[in-house]
Amino acid sequence: MDVILSNKFNEEISNKMSRAKKECNYNPTRFNQMLQKYGAVETAKRLIASALKTGNTSDGFTTLFLCERLDLTMEDSVCNPEYQSLFTPEEIAYCKEILGRK
Repeated sequence: MDVILSNKFNEEISNKMSRAKKECNYNPTRFNQMLQKYGAVETAKRLIASALKTGNTSDGFTTLFLCERLDLTMEDSVCNPEYQSLFTPEEIAYCKEILGRK
């Protein structure tokens, strides 16, 4: 895995979580715990795998959807062409699907 790209993804996700806290009054405690433990790429992969298995999006996605800030979701970052080498085509397709992108 590309460590520099992975670190950049980590930084982007951390920035989005700070913005979500300020702009949507949302503090994703469990997500932040996962970030500390696994890093952003592995956290994203775990949450996507769980969503694919259960058919349910994460609580964080739902909260940010209700705040009309899907741009702050981890799924939005996964769809960023810059980070696509970090994820499988299936993971990217799932994120595009729930974000309503083609």
